[in-house]
Amino acid sequence: MRKDIALPVLAAAGGVAGFFLRRRQLTAYLPETGLFASGSPYTYALLALAALLVLAFLLLVQGKKEGPEDFLPAFGCPETGQMTLLAAAGLLMLAAGALGLKDGLTALQLWREMPGAYQLSAPGSKLLSGGLCIPAGLGVLLMGKMAYRGELNDAACVLSPFPALAGVVWLFSFHLKNGTEPVLMKYGFHLAAICLLTLAHYYIAAFLFGRPRPRRTVFLALMGAAVAVISLADRPDLFNAAALLAYSLSALAFARVLLRNLYGPAWPKRLKSERMPPDEEDTET
Repeated sequence: MRKDIALPVLAAAGGVAGFFLRRRQLTAYLPETGLFASGSPYTYALLALAALLVLAFLLLVQGKKEGPEDFLPAFGCPETGQMTLLAAAGLLMLAAGALGLKDGLTALQLWREMPGAYQLSAPGSKLLSGGLCIPAGLGVLLMGKMAYRGELNDAACVLSPFPALAGVVWLFSFHLKNGTEPVLMKYGFHLAAICLLTLAHYYIAAFLFGRPRPRRTVFLALMGAAVAVISLADRPDLFNAAALLAYSLSALAFARVLLRNLYGPAWPKRLKSERMPPDEEDTET
C-alpha cells in the first residue's frame, strides 16, 4: 500500500464525510435552549468517525523505526505539483492575514466607541494573529521553494517557526471569543483543528532545528486536515475559513512528501535532474 497516497486520501475523504455529518448534526441544535438534542444519531456517527480516523492514523503511521532527521531528507520533493500546493497554501495564509487585520481593525474601532463593552485583548489578539499570518505565509512559500530546490535557505529557516507561532495566537484569539460558551460541541471541532494544525507546523519546523518527529508530524498533519474540513461545516468567518484551508493544505502537502520519504519509493532521477542545474547534476554523479 502506498501510504503517501492512501493516507492523505483517507484524511480528505474522512474530512468530507465528517463535513456532511456535521451539517446534519447541526440540524439537531435547539436555539431556544442553546443545546443539541440528545440522542441524535449524527452526533454519535460524527464522534465515531473522528475516533476511527484517530485510530487509523495512529496504526498506519507505524512500521518504520528510523526516519529522516533533517528537513531536506524529510520534505525534499522535486515535483512541481508539490510546490504548487505549498504556494497555494502560502497565498491563502497571506489572504487570511489580510482578513485578520481587517477584522482586528473593525473590532478595535468598536472598542474605541464602546470601551466598556469590549476587552482590548479581543481586537488585539485578532490583529496579532492576522499580522503573524503574513510572515507565516511567506514561511510556507519559502519552505516549499527550499524543499523543491533541495537547498537550505536562510530566510526560510528564519520564517519557518511563524506558521506555528501564528497558530498559537490564532488559538488564543479563537478561545477568547468562544471560551465562555459552555457547550463544547458548538466549537470543539474548530478548536481541535487549530490545535492539531498548529502542532503539525511546529513539528514541521522542528526538522530544521534538530528535533525530528516524523510519525508524530504525519499524524498531526493528517488528523488536523481532516478535522479542519469537518469544522468548515460550521460556516466560520472569512479569516477562520481561509486560515483553516491554508493550514490544512500546507499540512497535507508536507505530510504526503514525508510519507513518501518514509515509506514510498525513491524519487525518479529524471525529476531530480530536471530540477537541478547541469553543473550540480554533474557534481552529484
